[in-house]
Amino acid sequence: GTKRIGLARTQALIENLKRELSLQQSTLKGIKRETIAVTAAGGTKTLTANESGALVVLSGGSAATATLPAVGDGLYFEFFARSAQAHVINGGASVIQGAIYDNQNDSSDTNIDRAAVNDGTSITLANAAVGDRIVVVSDGTNWYLHSWLNDTATVS
Repeated sequence: GTKRIGLARTQALIENLKRELSLQQSTLKGIKRETIAVTAAGGTKTLTANESGALVVLSGGSAATATLPAVGDGLYFEFFARSAQAHVINGGASVIQGAIYDNQNDSSDTNIDRAAVNDGTSITLANAAVGDRIVVVSDGTNWYLHSWLNDTATVS
C-alpha cells in the first residue's frame, strides 16, 4: 500500500531540504536581493547568518546601527547609506580587517585615499554622504571590508 503524508509534513520536509545547486554556465535573470532597512527610528538591527547576501540600507534623520553576526565562511553583506548620517557597522564579537577608500573631494584634496583597517570592531561613517557603500565578507575567522565613502570612516 501507499502511505499518505499531510501537507504540513510535506512543507516541513521541503523547508529542511538543503542542497548545493551547481549552476555551471547558467544565466539567471530577474534576480532580486533581500533588502534590510535599518533606520534611525528603529535604532539598531542585529543581522543573522541567514540574511547573508542582503543589501542593508542605512537611513533616517540620525545614525542607524547594524551589527554583524558571528563570522562564518562565505557570509557577506553590502551596506548602503540612504541618508548622510554617522551610521555604524558593528563587528559584534569579531574583528574587521580591510581597506576604506574615500574621495575627500574638497579644495585641498581631490585624491582617492586608502586607509587600512586592522582589528577594528566597528566602523562609523564620518562626514557621510548618500551613496556611501561598504561590503563585508567573512572567511570564518574575521570580517573583511572594502568600501567607497565620501570621507574616511572612524574605526574603533
